[in-house]
Amino acid sequence: MQRLNAWLDRDERRSLLLALIALAALCGLLFGQQLGALGLMDKTEGLFVEIPREMLVNGDWVTPRWNGELFFDYPVWGYWMVALSFRLFGVSEWAARLPVALAASATVVAVFAVLMLVAPAAEAIHQRLGRSLLGATVLALSPGWLGWGRSSVTDMFLASGITLALLGFVLAHSAPAERPWQRPLGFVALGVFCGIAVLTKGPVGLLLPGLVMLAFWALKGTLLQELRRTPWVPLVLLFLGVAAPWYGMATAANGTEFLGRFLGFSNLERFTSVIYDHPGPPWFYLPWVLLLLLPWSLYLPVAAIRLRFWRLNVWRETPPGTDLPLLALLWLVLMVAFFSAAATKLPGYILPALPGGSLLVALLFLPLQPATTPLALGQRITGWCNAVLLALMALAAVLAPRWIETDPSYPAFADAVRASGLPWLLGVPLLLAAIALVLLLWRSRSGLSWLWLPNAAGVAAALALVLPVLVPLVDRERQLPIRALSRLAADQALPNEPLLVVGYKRYSVVFYSGRPVLFVSSPRKAARTLSQAPGMEQPASVLLLGSDAELLEFGLGPGDGTPVGRRDAHRLLRLPVEQLQQLEPR
Repeated sequence: MQRLNAWLDRDERRSLLLALIALAALCGLLFGQQLGALGLMDKTEGLFVEIPREMLVNGDWVTPRWNGELFFDYPVWGYWMVALSFRLFGVSEWAARLPVALAASATVVAVFAVLMLVAPAAEAIHQRLGRSLLGATVLALSPGWLGWGRSSVTDMFLASGITLALLGFVLAHSAPAERPWQRPLGFVALGVFCGIAVLTKGPVGLLLPGLVMLAFWALKGTLLQELRRTPWVPLVLLFLGVAAPWYGMATAANGTEFLGRFLGFSNLERFTSVIYDHPGPPWFYLPWVLLLLLPWSLYLPVAAIRLRFWRLNVWRETPPGTDLPLLALLWLVLMVAFFSAAATKLPGYILPALPGGSLLVALLFLPLQPATTPLALGQRITGWCNAVLLALMALAAVLAPRWIETDPSYPAFADAVRASGLPWLLGVPLLLAAIALVLLLWRSRSGLSWLWLPNAAGVAAALALVLPVLVPLVDRERQLPIRALSRLAADQALPNEPLLVVGYKRYSVVFYSGRPVLFVSSPRKAARTLSQAPGMEQPASVLLLGSDAELLEFGLGPGDGTPVGRRDAHRLLRLPVEQLQQLEPR
């Protein structure tokens, strides 16, 4: 190890290039591998990707529409990115997910860059590179960042925008005198990415970074001083230059309907009341933070205690740059608290908190300054818990096919998972990582700073082995039937013949069929929807898509209607409207 460190220290540019190549390879493995091999997931991804497709078809890049209707739940940034990708690379699953993967990867690289810049000036290059790579790796290998970094929904765009804004604040706050460009660069990043975050999901994109900044200054005892020092006029103008034009154009195009539905329903009502049937208790996000940061989240308590954050003098005496762990703790806690206070709760909402937790864990293992409270016992106990968890995860992976609940819509899925060897591909690397942790804890008294290595190696190896097998398998067994029948419906539909999706709202059908779809749960609702559709003549027949179980519950047995197509347990059939009106659900 000493020879490697000496070799890295000999040429800083060569070492930096090697680190960037390693980081690019990691992001390519995690966010690029098999990115387009999986069909769009229902419901959210199918909805989110269809809006940019309709933007291209309609040529209207101001007013979002979905399934032929205005859709003001979210602002436009994510739609623009996907629509631009569609225009450059064609309409496909890969093009739909590319902007999200790039946003996730850019944030990982930004964590690396900021950790390099805030490192002590006298520190050797191998120490700076090691810490920076660790911080980037912890974030990249977190299940939450990985999962949402491969799914084309708004959550990653918001999380990356907020994270890049706060990293800009870190640059501005920690700028040394020898780098006069760092402070203005940080403020530019802060203004631009707050604007992008507001274009992604509304006022929360400004509120959360502002809340973290103000609380941090207050605890540092420098609130009034920083409020005077901050160049608010150019910062606000930059923010408005990014965020305001679309809001102005959307209001001009849609008037009070846009303001009422977006600001009222999608923001205030989402925070103060439960919408779309997504409630949750106040502690809803605590287990989700644990799960979405595993296995790193196990070390959060030790990392927080080591900071002695409850002592106000610690906040005020820690110099800029080396106070990054305190900022990271505040980042994590305030965002969890904010989303916990909201009435509507979904796991993806907590994504902006994960980078704060990742920084906190990385700086536990490789701190910016020598730790005054080693807490070796706490870290060692956490390491043993870490090893036990990895072993249990390995066991669960091997036994998973026995526990997978048989879904009548996908009857062969459990057998396909068992036959693919996936349980062993996932279980073996996790078990080897657990064994490596045990050996490190058992044989080494001074190796606690290396506890991250078995985690990173084990998780990265598992993903490298699992993704090439898992993604095509899930697509073949669960996504392909709906995709194939949706495209068949587009080909076989008669003029003015509606397409109805029965049961579960498979929003991807709108994307793959390229036409409006009616989502119905009962024959009575279907008949009423058809009779009330504005500007639609009463059709002679309809196409219905659903699984055998869903169609049976709808009132359609095996001999009802005219079969148009079948894929596994899913059917597409044609039914006269008169017969539809006479159906009774079972």
